[in-house]
Amino acid sequence: MSEQDYNQYGDIAIKDTGFGFKVAPENSGDDSCGGGCSGCGH
Repeated sequence: MSEQDYNQYGDIAIKDTGFGFKVAPENSGDDSCGGGCSGCGH
């Protein structure tokens, strides 16, 4: 992660969804599988 990315997104959480990994800003509060999730069939 670049310094610029960190400044934009902050801390990042990597979660195992059982179908792959979800990478999202830790403070987003979004536990749903959204547009950036490659393991969700979107």
